[in-house]
Amino acid sequence: MLVEKAYAPSRFGQLHYRIVRPDGPVTQPPLLVLHQTPSNSCEWMPILPLLARGRVVIAPDTPGYGMSDAPPEPASIPDFAGVMAGLIDHLAARGEIAGGNFDVMGAHTGSIIATELAVSLPARVRRLVLFGLAAYPAHERERRLAMLLEKFPRPGADLTHVEQLWAIFGELGDARMTSEQRHVAMAECLRLGARMPWGYMGVYRYDFLGAMARVEQQALVINAQDDLWEVTQQVAPVLRHGRLWPLPGRAHGFLAFDAAEIAPDILAFLS
Repeated sequence: MLVEKAYAPSRFGQLHYRIVRPDGPVTQPPLLVLHQTPSNSCEWMPILPLLARGRVVIAPDTPGYGMSDAPPEPASIPDFAGVMAGLIDHLAARGEIAGGNFDVMGAHTGSIIATELAVSLPARVRRLVLFGLAAYPAHERERRLAMLLEKFPRPGADLTHVEQLWAIFGELGDARMTSEQRHVAMAECLRLGARMPWGYMGVYRYDFLGAMARVEQQALVINAQDDLWEVTQQVAPVLRHGRLWPLPGRAHGFLAFDAAEIAPDILAFLS
């Protein structure tokens, strides 16, 4: 199944996205798939074709990441959600997807943008699939943002920042990742320069816990054993219609190995 690439207009410039169309008739609402920070839609490549069963799947690059144009300054979660809703409207107006309801799947930052879409567009967002929940009270959000801005290295005259980033990928990445896979993922981050942590500013300035409490849709929470393993277990019950699916032994990058295993359960939930 072919994964195509295209661009759409947005308030921040060109928005890059990947799109997969089913081989047969479209019988399900479209699925919008949102990546984590500081990655891009490429992280979903192993699972995109597996999810395009009777539905169109769209995976955009968040503004400022991947091949999407960057905002002039760090954007907010409502800003990102507005851009994603605009993409859905753009594709519907062009006849590439049906108008009306759509499902949303997100990972980490993408989970937060998906939740904002569910809250701001309750009549249109049908179901949610959320990989990890970075949901903390205000004081903890401030602490974590300061820590992340310190942790992610700024480009320097030597290669110290590259070594630091390589160590981060080694610490957080799935143990099954090869050196080449880590290298490619790190290269995608390096091309961002000083913008690399901008997405986290939107994440930790957003009341995710408050938004989760307002979600009325059915939600499947997929909890890999990464840096959000514990907090996701703790806060998942805030989603009134949520179901927690723990995936122990997996970490960042696990879709490269487990996409075929988990895709059927995601489709069953969405259907």
